[in-house]
Amino acid sequence: MQSDAERREQRREIKDAAARQDAAGAVAGARRLLAASSKPADVMFCATAFAGIADALREQLGARRLKTYVVRSVTVEPMLPALAVEAVLANYVLDIEVGGYGSYADELLNTDSALAKFKPELVLILLDMEEIAGRLPELCAEGIGAEVEREIEECVGRMAQLLRSYRAGGTARILLQGLVVPDCSSLGDVGEANLPHSLTNAVQGLNRGLAALCGSISDCVFFDVDRLAARHGRARWRDARMFFASRLAVAADSFGDYARGLVRTFSTLYRAPRKVLCTDLDNTLWGGVLGEDGPEGIATGSAFPGNCYLEYQKYLKQLSSRGILLAIVSKNNEDDVREAFNVRAADLALSMESFVALKINWNEKADSIRELARELSLGLDSFVFVDDNAVECEAVRQQLPEVVVVEAPAAEPWSLVEVLSEQPFFDAAVVTGDDLHRAEEYRAQAKRAELASSMGSRDEFLASLGIVCTFQSALDAPLARAVQLLAKTNQFNLTTRRRPAAEVEEFAAAAGGQAVVVRVRDRFGDAGVVGLALARRQGDSCVIDSLLLSCRVIGRGIESALLAYVGEEAARAGAKRLVGEFIATKKNAPCAGFYSAHGFSRFVPSEERSSESVFYEFELTSSAITSPKWITLEGNER
Repeated sequence: MQSDAERREQRREIKDAAARQDAAGAVAGARRLLAASSKPADVMFCATAFAGIADALREQLGARRLKTYVVRSVTVEPMLPALAVEAVLANYVLDIEVGGYGSYADELLNTDSALAKFKPELVLILLDMEEIAGRLPELCAEGIGAEVEREIEECVGRMAQLLRSYRAGGTARILLQGLVVPDCSSLGDVGEANLPHSLTNAVQGLNRGLAALCGSISDCVFFDVDRLAARHGRARWRDARMFFASRLAVAADSFGDYARGLVRTFSTLYRAPRKVLCTDLDNTLWGGVLGEDGPEGIATGSAFPGNCYLEYQKYLKQLSSRGILLAIVSKNNEDDVREAFNVRAADLALSMESFVALKINWNEKADSIRELARELSLGLDSFVFVDDNAVECEAVRQQLPEVVVVEAPAAEPWSLVEVLSEQPFFDAAVVTGDDLHRAEEYRAQAKRAELASSMGSRDEFLASLGIVCTFQSALDAPLARAVQLLAKTNQFNLTTRRRPAAEVEEFAAAAGGQAVVVRVRDRFGDAGVVGLALARRQGDSCVIDSLLLSCRVIGRGIESALLAYVGEEAARAGAKRLVGEFIATKKNAPCAGFYSAHGFSRFVPSEERSSESVFYEFELTSSAITSPKWITLEGNER
């Protein structure tokens, strides 16, 4: 229990940090204060402190500023401090404008509304049941199934009209909140559980329809507030007195949970999930210490406490099935580990083949993770590390701050899956076919590396791969994969612009515009969609806005083939020059000399441009960019 004196001291630390414009200090202090106190006064204190250091948050911590508009049919103002605080803790700074009470339809449909004039980057649509499906309780009570189904269908249809109307004229990313199943119903608990058209079933069906609708609209995500309310208790989620008195749909005690859920949900529109989970073995993947207990002595399987570890293994297997790469980072003897996996195979949900990489040795774990990052061609910010040893965890935190570290609760192994699932680092609103085959592609990459070591020259090796590049519209990639590449590619990304789906569609639709992806396969497998280029026509020039390539395939000439394709398409459309732009970041140094290496000349444009940009030009009338001879091209035939 936190004392008042401790609380005052923590507040003073936050205030002092804010006065110094020390963003990291203020955020760290707020985390400590709010971990011990959820009092509204403390949340408001932190919100006020953060408001005074908005620029420092962006400049020092790289917090993303988002112009955010709230479309609502309920009272939201008392929750905004909690939303602002949770956003900062997730590294966002929200510039919030709240729409008129109950004016949601006009704001979404009217191209001259306050929403349209605000030009937001993010729209939060927070509506209550009365506005979305006010007739459902009555229809469910009457028990007329056909009417209930018709009402659900019409509700989804009305919302589709609103969202599609807004999307036609606005490029902001959208969060649509679902409905909470009412805690009280005239059907009673037994009726709600047994009647096919109960209010519970109807609201859940409507939520499924709204979620599917969001999946059909670009840059739109569904916020399952009912799941959140159920986890924390529907009975306490809403204060009935405050709702009837002021239309406040969430109880004050739930503001923090609600705001955290909102931020976690809209973050999937801006951030890609982490790609690799590195797990320790002893007292993490299984109970006990292999070197001391031997294969038969470690805890795993159907009996307690082994079933706790088995549950963690099953969780990892589920992550792997949707494209999260698994790796072992353990201080152990590799022969002993292989023996354990063989001897206890019947009691383990994973095999050695479940892991794309192994670092089983006596090296420092931070060094092992660095080696993994190099071998997998991934940034350290793609990694999550799980270990029960507090000392190992702290060492990785200090040496590799980009890596998310999760300390496994060794004394409570049953809670590890809960600890992991509460974190947002593997959240994804969309899972693509490329995600599902990621582990296979990394195993194929290991085979390529083995082949490369046996070849006499780089050209000989590349020619032996049988690389085929297929070019297609980004809208057919599918579009979700194109947006995913824009969101997560850092190392070979010439401008690192995080374009939403709506803007990709604009490039594709514009006269002389290009939105093209490249799909790659070779003798070892299909790497899927790995590169993207966006370009637009400006006068007699074709200007490349974005050109990027997954780090998995860098160095095989695919980037050159993509650039050559863009140049060929630009010349075919009548452009005389191809203009490239490079914006340096902390991570894209590998492509700094890309345009120069392909015959482009650096120039300074006459019009005002960003001082961060470096421009290059290539004369299409006198020469052409060539694709590497070892690559077979598809999709560029005419």
